Amino acid sequence: MRTCFASGLALVMFLVSTASGDEKADLKAMVGKWTIVKAELGKTDILELLKALEFEIREDGKYTAKLGNEIDNGSFTVDPSKSPKEMDIKATGGPNKGKTIKALYKQDGDTLTICYNLGGGDRPTAFETKPDTKLYLAVYKLKK
Repeated sequence: MRTCFASGLALVMFLVSTASGDEKADLKAMVGKWTIVKAELGKTDILELLKALEFEIREDGKYTAKLGNEIDNGSFTVDPSKSPKEMDIKATGGPNKGKTIKALYKQDGDTLTICYNLGGGDRPTAFETKPDTKLYLAVYKLKK
């Protein structure tokens, strides 16, 4: 009985440490300054409105997005165990202050894709937007 319990405990500890390792790896890969290369809200291309966006992700799981005089900042967590991977963003300043935004993310090298639900509803289910929604799809490239 003790051996079974110890084995079960070891498995749980392994799974927990693996999950946090994946989270740390994903967060570390996101650190840097990003340029927006695609922006779509409710199936409408809005890249022209956001081309001056300054977006930075720091090692502490925090971000800053600046567009003109408007600054949005906060923190986020990731769950790479989900498919697609999930992100929860907690805005502490700017127009989304006090809100939690549910999102999906994927990263392929220096390309980061995030699909956000800016309407405060359920998490998006795919990397796409739909007309008459507040689903927002952004693709960023890491600045060299």
